[in-house]
Amino acid sequence: MNNLLQFWRYITRPTKHYELAAKELESAKRNYLEHKTHQEYYSTLCSFETQRIKRLEQYLGLTEQS
Repeated sequence: MNNLLQFWRYITRPTKHYELAAKELESAKRNYLEHKTHQEYYSTLCSFETQRIKRLEQYLGLTEQS
């Protein structure tokens, strides 16, 4: 009976503070990588659109050509 009670207490014990912190750290790292990927993607899109605007303005004669 004592082993069963110990097993039950082990299963239902509250999560330790360092386990919660480790899970939160892992989640933060995962979120950082996801947001970093988005940043790189949108940075590339902005660069593409900036080059496109420059090219079209030159084509239309709206800016001085070097």
